Amino acid sequence: MSEQLWLRVGDAGDYENFGDDLDAVLDYLNELRAGEVTGWVLGGIGVGLETVNYWGYDFVSLFWGDSNANLIRALDDQERAAVEAGLEEAFI
Repeated sequence: MSEQLWLRVGDAGDYENFGDDLDAVLDYLNELRAGEVTGWVLGGIGVGLETVNYWGYDFVSLFWGDSNANLIRALDDQERAAVEAGLEEAFI
């Protein structure tokens, strides 16, 4: 079973597969003006991150999953640091 990055932006979004390309995830989030990370969601309502523009139940789901988007694991410390460094400031 190969791990794949899955992303869903906001509560109304669809899960999208980004393979193993974290840079493509960051490019996409910056295109959507997601904004900087304000916190990490590591259980409870899901796995991912909150930003200035997506928080609470409207957070950004981002995790490693199987081919059916079933959670395998959250991003590790190094991957979370890359996301924090790669997201651009954006207020919508």
